[in-house]
Amino acid sequence: MDVIQVIGIGIITVFLSVLIRQHRPELALALPILGTAVIFLLLAPGLRAALAMFEDIAAQAGIENQFLRLVIKIIGIAYICQFSAEICRDAGESSMAGKIELAGKLMILTLSMPIIYQILGLVGAMIDFS
Repeated sequence: MDVIQVIGIGIITVFLSVLIRQHRPELALALPILGTAVIFLLLAPGLRAALAMFEDIAAQAGIENQFLRLVIKIIGIAYICQFSAEICRDAGESSMAGKIELAGKLMILTLSMPIIYQILGLVGAMIDFS
């Protein structure tokens, strides 16, 4: 996926959305959602390759696969919540956007607790060792 393609899809989506908004405002919101979906579909092969590289690096470093999966889930939640909140803001629903962002932050905090617990255990062991 070339960055020029992403930019092109984005600009075309915005242009069409502005044109449609003048005549059918209720349909104008669907276009950015569709444009985002197309961009994600085009980026999917690159994302798969990046995930495979992360798994290889984690295996070489001896990092447990469950922690890598947690980090990937956390990154996914952050991106999905950000995109969803931006779509809500585009629709004039900034209150809902804030709630989506808060929910995403709480989900990230919940998912990151096992990692935080492990890190605190390592720090505690290092302090006891010295």
